[in-house]
This record gives sequence, structure tokens and C-alpha cells, in this order.
Amino acid sequence: MLKNLNPHVYDIACIQEPYLNPVNLANASNLRQYWDVIYPTDHHANPERSQTIILVNKRLSKNNWHIIPLKSANVMAIELTGAFGKVCIYNIYNPCDSDSTLHFMERHMASERNSQRHHTQQ
Repeated sequence: MLKNLNPHVYDIACIQEPYLNPVNLANASNLRQYWDVIYPTDHHANPERSQTIILVNKRLSKNNWHIIPLKSANVMAIELTGAFGKVCIYNIYNPCDSDSTLHFMERHMASERNSQRHHTQQ
């Protein structure tokens, strides 16, 4: 599937349950040529298998996006900035047998709201 992702059509791809090779990396023939492969923050340190990756087209300037650090194998995010302002893109994998990812997102979003309130009050 990844080798068929057309970099002339797409700028960002959120992948869930990616194939990871024996050294815990996603790879396909054209992946590194056209895409920056973004893994969850603790991908290599966390014993839990990462269930999400984000592919960012190399045509997008690294000055216009950054990774939002999150402590989850199932959730990751990037923030894009430009003339449009800012937008966050989340890739969320929620396993069928657990609500832990939903609880993680509830805590994260509450923290984000509190942070935004604090910044607007200054």
C-alpha cells in the first residue's frame, strides 16, 4: 500500500497498523525518497508496538510543520503553520478491546484547552 501512495497527489498520509520491519521501521521502495516518516514520540523506547505513523511529503517545508510530542504508541500529531494559521493533525488508533486511547485523548485535549486558556489570558 505505501509504495502506491502517490507523492504528487498527497501531502500527508496518516497510516494505522503499519507494517514494521524487524528493526521496527516502516519501509517501502519509495518511502524515504518522497516522504518524511514520522513515528510516535517514544517509538524506539516503548516496548508497545507503534500502531500509527504519519508520512509528510518532502515537498512541504520543515519550517512549516513540527511534531507534537505525545507519550502514546497509539496517538501522534503534527502541527502545520502557514498563511492559514495553525492546524493540528492527529493520527489516532483505538484498539477494539480497550478505551485507553480515548482516555488518553480526553486528558490530552483537556490539557490543550487549559494551555490555550492560559496563553490567551496573558
